[in-house]
Amino acid sequence: MGLMVGMGIGLLVLAAGAKMLAQHLQGHRWALQDSHLHQDLRSALDTLARELRQAQAVGQAWKNRSTADCQDAFCGGARDIKIQGNRIDFSRDRDQNGLLDNNECSGFRLKDQELQVRTSCTPEVWSDLTDAGSLKMVDMQWDLHCERRGRWAQRWVTVKLSAQWPHDASRELSLSHTVSLRNDVPALPWPAACGLAP
Repeated sequence: MGLMVGMGIGLLVLAAGAKMLAQHLQGHRWALQDSHLHQDLRSALDTLARELRQAQAVGQAWKNRSTADCQDAFCGGARDIKIQGNRIDFSRDRDQNGLLDNNECSGFRLKDQELQVRTSCTPEVWSDLTDAGSLKMVDMQWDLHCERRGRWAQRWVTVKLSAQWPHDASRELSLSHTVSLRNDVPALPWPAACGLAP
């Protein structure tokens, strides 16, 4: 009888220990997944910010942007900077020649729960920056701010990215970042992307 009672108590202790170990391992796995989610989302946001900082960049801007009418190919056109829904398009002079080449249209958008980067003007070519199998993108929001400083318009963009763990929709993370555009444009005429009035 005593042996059976001892075995019963031993089994209870063993079951409690196994449950505690399972909970510990589950917590460890969640922490590891959260770390991967945060790292992948931060990496995507950093890549986006590096590219966006150069929006409307042009070689020898001190010459081409010295007048109010902004005569370079990256300043006032419809494709030079445009925000629409969860998509942003912009141009930048990658080769510093002052001409808008086909590979100098850039941008970001969400499609099929992946963050994509634009790499071509015509036809539009988009490449996946994230993989929905490891990082499910659920939202991207843009907010463009403009401020007149003398005869120049300075701009900065706040972007917010939200993602989920692919197999668990309850595990969601959002990160935001404010990106200062390094390339000012003339404040007159007030840039269309900045609204109607300075």
